[in-house]
Amino acid sequence: MRRLAAPSLTVLALAFGLWAGMPDSAAAQGRGASDNLPVLLTSDEMTSDEELGVVTASGNVEIAHGGRILRADTLTYNRRTGVVTASGNVSVVEASGEVAFAEYVELTSDLRDGVMRNIRTMLADQSRFAAVTARRSDGSRTVMRRATYSPCEPCEKDPTRAPICQLRASRITHDAEQKEIVYDDAWMEIAGVPVFYTPYLSHPDGTEKRKSGFLPPDVATSSRNGTMLATPYYWTLGPSADLTVTPVFNSNDNPLMAAEYRERMRNGEFSADASFLRTRREGEGYPDWRGHIRAQSKINLDDNWRTGFDLARASDKTYIERYRIRQRFRFLDQDALTSRAYVEGFRDRGYAVVDAFSFQGLRPEDDPGRTPIVLPQMRYSWYGEPGTMGGRYTFDASAASIYRDDDVRAQRGTMLGGWALPYTTRTGEIYTLAANVQADMFHSSNAAYGSRDAFQPSETGFAARAVPQLALSWRLPLIRRFENANLIVEPISALYVAPNAGSQRNLPNEDSRGLTFDDTSLFRLNRFSGYDRLETGQRLVTGVNTEWSNRWSQRFGVFLGQQYRMNDEAALQKGSGADTRFSDFVGRVLATPHEWVSANYRFQIDNRSRELLRSITSVALGPQALRYGLSHTRVDRSIQPTALVSINQLSHSLSTRFNEVWRLTGRVVQSLGQDDGILLAGATLVYDDDCFLWGVDLQRRNIGRAEIPPDTAILFRFGFRNLGELALRGL
Repeated sequence: MRRLAAPSLTVLALAFGLWAGMPDSAAAQGRGASDNLPVLLTSDEMTSDEELGVVTASGNVEIAHGGRILRADTLTYNRRTGVVTASGNVSVVEASGEVAFAEYVELTSDLRDGVMRNIRTMLADQSRFAAVTARRSDGSRTVMRRATYSPCEPCEKDPTRAPICQLRASRITHDAEQKEIVYDDAWMEIAGVPVFYTPYLSHPDGTEKRKSGFLPPDVATSSRNGTMLATPYYWTLGPSADLTVTPVFNSNDNPLMAAEYRERMRNGEFSADASFLRTRREGEGYPDWRGHIRAQSKINLDDNWRTGFDLARASDKTYIERYRIRQRFRFLDQDALTSRAYVEGFRDRGYAVVDAFSFQGLRPEDDPGRTPIVLPQMRYSWYGEPGTMGGRYTFDASAASIYRDDDVRAQRGTMLGGWALPYTTRTGEIYTLAANVQADMFHSSNAAYGSRDAFQPSETGFAARAVPQLALSWRLPLIRRFENANLIVEPISALYVAPNAGSQRNLPNEDSRGLTFDDTSLFRLNRFSGYDRLETGQRLVTGVNTEWSNRWSQRFGVFLGQQYRMNDEAALQKGSGADTRFSDFVGRVLATPHEWVSANYRFQIDNRSRELLRSITSVALGPQALRYGLSHTRVDRSIQPTALVSINQLSHSLSTRFNEVWRLTGRVVQSLGQDDGILLAGATLVYDDDCFLWGVDLQRRNIGRAEIPPDTAILFRFGFRNLGELALRGL
């Protein structure tokens, strides 16, 4: 073996490093400081013909230079013509991990142009090129003829087999400087079968994560809107911002224009999306111009404080659902749009926030004149550290101002201080003593509208209250250990004492309208969700919790509890289950007899009639490869005064994974009882591997309103790694 390092070999190494179809950074190195880097050439044999001016290296030829390695069976350099050739198992490995293979390489005298035969290139993102011939020019532009591109790995059993997905074109151009791949006369093939033709296509190469250009279109058909075609265009606006503009063409309406802007800043982030159109649907009670706007911002002022806002508005109640804005921009709440501005701080064990809210109701019954505006709302919470005896202090303060055009307006200020001390005896009994005092000041006005709302006072003016509360809880976990299992029986009791505050009907109620009496709220000091209502009086709560488990993860548990109230509590809604002397029974049952079987059942039983008022059941059967889920919800209207009807619904779900790439899911939601019938039904079939995604989703919706009647939706979706995703929807 002979080793040689010489200027001519430096040129050879740079030439091959530049040629490999790599990004322009390699070319930059070749024209700059990399000329001074050492070059190591090894081969089994090296000869030099002085008469012909040809240097030949053969047998395991390897050139290492600047992080790049070229290997070949034979390498020659003609000093007279300036032509460099390499043949036989030619490969070039770039420092970034990109690899090119060829049978034959030839470079011209300027070392920037050249040709390759039977080239195969693997880019840094594991995608691959293959071409019969290729020509390199300007050090960064490679034109391949009769070429293919695929993001998929070859089949392990048969590498010659066509990949799942590939693009075959008469010409493919890879511009490493622009980081772009362009196709002319291209066919998209699935498993070797042509399925789609385009005369022109371009996309970024694997070295570019963000690049301006058209995104895959979105096609939808609808009985309401006809055919909808969305053609989004994506702009990169610097390293941390982008803009997507999407015109949506409607066959039954005028075009809709949508846009989304996103930006990340050093101390925060901002995003916004908006859409609008001038509708043809005149005279149907909707504005001529319809649209929406949504914006979100979060700015970190320092290590402890930040500010931000959320803005969401639509021209009318049905625009977002009708024109698929909810799916396009990922709106979560279907009943209201919420706008908020805030400043919040975190320091030590305290939290403070000042914010304001505005709402837009999207339900048919929502009245804008009765929709509240919260301006401002202020909150502060502090959670103390344990003291010498283990006791802990807490403090909360809150103030809010609620404004409405055509309903009660209210202001409230609240201060809540508390203290809790846990204590465990030598026998294992656990006691917790807790005390708190809540003081409130209320003011209400515009009370002429109070009779329209059962939760609001009918008289204006100021009102105040101060309510102390005391709680003592006790529990005794009794554990019986067996050889492979444990049994826990835990009786629990709690005594709550507070002066009886009466109905509290003279106080505004904005945040305490809902009360759910179940096993999760049985032992809460105040079961109301907010500050406006307090659960007062004296009550004793008892319950027992049992659980059996073993080393094989089998588990069974039962909880049952009830409350006894010394006096009636007028503040509690009638029929809630907690307003009578003896409350309803509440409980839960948990069972996991096998890793493939689990069940959870929660219930509320009327104390007098023993009628089942609330039950929530969920069951899961089978392994992850084939999983069936069943859930049933039944809630009597008598314990939900804000509900229009009783709820009695049954849901089924089925998910199966045939293998690593195929999966199927199905779902059905049905109403039981008087209005028996299917509410929602759907199924999804998906194929998903490392380079290709295909799926079909079918859904039938039998509920609707106004411009959004019941419909059937079909979604066909397929996508390719590095090539984006195309979605076809039929509604």
